[in-house]
Order: sequence, then C-alpha cells, then structure tokens
Amino acid sequence: MLEDIKKALLIGVGSTAIAVEKAVEQVDKLVSRGKLTVSEGKKLTEELIQKKNNTLTSEDKETLEAVLLEMNVAQRQDIDDLEEKVKELERKLDNKSTDA
Repeated sequence: MLEDIKKALLIGVGSTAIAVEKAVEQVDKLVSRGKLTVSEGKKLTEELIQKKNNTLTSEDKETLEAVLLEMNVAQRQDIDDLEEKVKELERKLDNKSTDA
C-alpha cells in the first residue's frame, strides 16, 4: 500500500520537475536574448525551484486522492464519523450500566 502511494507521488513529482526544467530552459533563453539580466534569470530560476519544492500541484493532489480512493483508505471525515458513533455507543453503555 505504501509503495503505491510512493509511486503515485513520484509520478507527480516527476511531471512537476519536467515542467520546472522547461521553465528554466525558457528563462535561460530569455537571458541569452538579453530580455533578462543574468541575476534576474538566476532569481527567477531560484523562485521556480522553491515553488516546486514547496507545493503539490493540483495534478499531484488528484493522483494521490485517486490512489487513496482506489486503496480504500479512510478519509478524515470517515474517521470523525466513526469517532462520533463510538462516543454515542459509549454514552448508551454508560446509561445502561447506571440503569442496572
């Protein structure tokens, strides 16, 4: 199960990395054409890489959600609902034991 999640995340990360590589290539072209200074190009490249490292793309999130759904992993709401049911059952048991 964990391996499937890792694979899904790596696929997403790979596609994001390719997109960043292409963006960096475009920045390099702009620098070579004189549209950006070298320092502007470097700063923009660093920003692109930082954003890639700090965010999951919507595609990554969709892939991960699909894998988790396929694996039938409980979501937060499912767990919250079960916790509420357990509390309700505990209250019923407490009431029965005090009645006895």
